[in-house]
Amino acid sequence: MTRFVPLAVLLAPLGLAACTGSKTPDLYCPQVAVLQQASRVMLYQGASTDIADQTLDARITGVAGKCSTADKDMERVTFRIGFAATNGPASRLTGQTLPYFIAIAQGDRIISKRVFPVSFDFRNGAEQAVASTTPIRLMFPRAARSAEQQVLVGFQMNQAELDTATGAATSR
Repeated sequence: MTRFVPLAVLLAPLGLAACTGSKTPDLYCPQVAVLQQASRVMLYQGASTDIADQTLDARITGVAGKCSTADKDMERVTFRIGFAATNGPASRLTGQTLPYFIAIAQGDRIISKRVFPVSFDFRNGAEQAVASTTPIRLMFPRAARSAEQQVLVGFQMNQAELDTATGAATSR
């Protein structure tokens, strides 16, 4: 009988906490993800896609963040995006700026999209560079429909860059 007393003493605070009525509100945050097809961009000198003509190879390394309550009707998604780039053999640049996007989608429909710049610094002979955004904060209504949405990030590319990134250029 004395073996169960310590367990009862440990569980008592949990039982009391359940009775306090301080239920945390349900959050319906959208998923934040990197769009696979737009996660890497490779730039080349001229029309060639030969490695010797590559000027830049950039990747989105990931997104990290959290969802929290903003007020009784809204929730906040806060995240950062990480980037990495390698200066290609054909590049003589000391820096490169690329466009990336943040889009809010529901199914196949884009609800909102904005494009921003990310810069890579290759000064002093650096061949690799990393970058990260400052915290990005998006507000969503606390409603079930918000959980059906996605926040997608990727590089903004033209058709030739997209073909190269998805392998369409090499499969022709």
